Amino acid sequence: MRDNSLQPSLPQFNSEQDKIKRKFDISISKTDYNYMFSYLEPIPIAASVPKSEEFNPNYEYKVLQVFLPLAENFKSVIISLVEKELFDDLPNNMRASIEAVEVAHHKLKAAMSEGSIKKYIHEVEYLNELIHALAEVPKELESAIQGVARLPKDLIKMVKGLDEVFKEFLKEGFTAFLKNSMYDMLATDDDRDYLAATSTQDYLDLFKTLPSPELLSIKRQSWMPRDDEQEIWQQDWYFGYMQIAGFNTTNLKGVQLSNSHSPEIIVLADLLKKMPITDTVFQQVIGNNELTLSQAADQGLLYVCDYAMMEGLKGSELHEKQRYPHAPIALFFWNKIPPAGYPSTGAMQPVCVQLAQKFDEELAPIYTPNDCMNNQDPLGVKWQIAKAFVQNASAIQHETVAHLGACHLTIEPMIVAANRQLAQSHPLMILLKPHFRFTLPINDGAIHSLIVPGGVVASVLSTSHESSAKLIVDAHEKWRFDQQFPDTLFKHRGVCEQSLPSFPFREDTLDLWESIQDFVEQYLALYYTGDSLLERDRKVTEDYELQNWINEMVNSRCASIKGMQGLVKTDNSEQAYQIQDFNYLVKAVSLIIYTASAQHASVNYAQWPLMSYLPSVSGTLYAKAPTRSEELTMESYLKYLPPLDVALYQATFGYLLSNVQYDKLGHYSDDPRKSYFEDPQVSPLVTEFQMKLNQIELTIHQRNKSRPFPYPFQLPSMVPNSISI
Repeated sequence: MRDNSLQPSLPQFNSEQDKIKRKFDISISKTDYNYMFSYLEPIPIAASVPKSEEFNPNYEYKVLQVFLPLAENFKSVIISLVEKELFDDLPNNMRASIEAVEVAHHKLKAAMSEGSIKKYIHEVEYLNELIHALAEVPKELESAIQGVARLPKDLIKMVKGLDEVFKEFLKEGFTAFLKNSMYDMLATDDDRDYLAATSTQDYLDLFKTLPSPELLSIKRQSWMPRDDEQEIWQQDWYFGYMQIAGFNTTNLKGVQLSNSHSPEIIVLADLLKKMPITDTVFQQVIGNNELTLSQAADQGLLYVCDYAMMEGLKGSELHEKQRYPHAPIALFFWNKIPPAGYPSTGAMQPVCVQLAQKFDEELAPIYTPNDCMNNQDPLGVKWQIAKAFVQNASAIQHETVAHLGACHLTIEPMIVAANRQLAQSHPLMILLKPHFRFTLPINDGAIHSLIVPGGVVASVLSTSHESSAKLIVDAHEKWRFDQQFPDTLFKHRGVCEQSLPSFPFREDTLDLWESIQDFVEQYLALYYTGDSLLERDRKVTEDYELQNWINEMVNSRCASIKGMQGLVKTDNSEQAYQIQDFNYLVKAVSLIIYTASAQHASVNYAQWPLMSYLPSVSGTLYAKAPTRSEELTMESYLKYLPPLDVALYQATFGYLLSNVQYDKLGHYSDDPRKSYFEDPQVSPLVTEFQMKLNQIELTIHQRNKSRPFPYPFQLPSMVPNSISI
């Protein structure tokens, strides 16, 4: 028998007794869900994680599936470093400890593949055995240090850190991997040269047992430069393609003659004040002596990624080595008939890069692919480095703003507000709950391990802890709710279909946005009923729990959501706003679901495929931007890249976050025989939603056949319902 108290209902239609119960239950919920502002002021986050929000065993099991290959790769990389330094000097007991790790690991791996009902128990048992074996390795290293004079202290600390993080994994769960203990090798008197890459092969060697990320397995096509000329990640078409189908597509904006349609569009005259490229240089790069910059802007062919938000940010120091964030500007041209080395159907062609917000002929020159501005770059090394700085800025903005800020920290206060104002039986709460699942514990782990001194940000990003926090807060203060609707966002940025014909992320994500809106509209119409829109609007207005939620959402002392322009201002100081429009409610709820699912998937699941090979994109760069007069060789590129321990950290972080997926969009029940929704009216709507998503899956696969390489990050099957990792 179903619990009638969980049957979906709007509060205004309940009996007085049920209204009293709902009110009481909400008051209890308010004791569990509260805000904290002091951590990243003024951004509200949850003060604690209620027990009902914690990870369940199914989730922890999925994480364990990812943990195994991570543990194997760590073991292999670290032992490889040990053997590389002192293989011949290893004492027998040290080798025995390593063999014990191998045996325990193989037991765990075998348990993972067995099909018995005791599978999970065996995995935990063998995981403990593996951890015990790993714990013996640092002990043997300690005893070996006296007999092996060449043993670097860093390696002892590395293996000790490995031991510690495994212990933390058992105690805290997978968020232990967000900590820096594994890499806390605070070398003082030892040389760390053994962690410095001598070639890009050293970064490939970090994937000892993990599958190569997709970037390294892109199928080479006939129009691409040959292998002996450039790796794919070095090619200009790839750099341009990253802006529309990469790990961070949020920065590209149109460059036009005016921004009368949207202030987000970049005015050409303003851009040229900062980066004074001439028509002559532009024409030499694109291979067209007739098209001017003004004409290209007028025709909607110019685009820019301007990282002005990075200007003035301080770099961080790790292991007594300084890292250097920059504020680059990268100009692109949509070439309908691109030159050799680009797909013939049209391409985003890089025109130039300036590595500062203000041009300086010596310190901040304008770099081009063909060195037509005479920056002493005959080999194209400075051009490759300039692209690396753009990728670095994009990675920093990705982790701080596009990923953590615009997804994780945006949804979190909405979860708190919903639980404080909506009864569990409210139809809206029932709908949103799967899209809120596990976000609070994930964020709690991130807040306490990710953006803290010694956490991931401090290790793998060039910006200091304070500068990273500033990026997050500044972006939060500018963020406006209604500007995030995908169907208007691309227009505001000047990258809609009418301007830019090819934009894989836009094409795929708009399909998801439309299907989410359709489902939300049909679902809400089941409860805000009426023969006319006016009647639906009236029921929305009369829903006092909904009104309470909306007011908590926009209250600066609560969720502090800015820019909900579809609300109506009232004269009531206790409820300053009302939502009176059913259609606006549909869009608002759809945006919440979209942000938690499709938008987050686009930035999260690209990390391992596109961000784990450090020569292609690194969160940290270890040298300042080159000057015009500086002479560089092909080997100079390596001095900008991080040590191998930092590279391993970035790659591992990406693998972890990109390979845990609890559920998939539109699939709400863990049990295929039982619907998540108690209301039988919802089942056909869910079925229709899933059918649309299946069709979108096929459409995206078809699109991917004609793309330079597949863009999989909006495939519905690869999009979870919630920010659950």
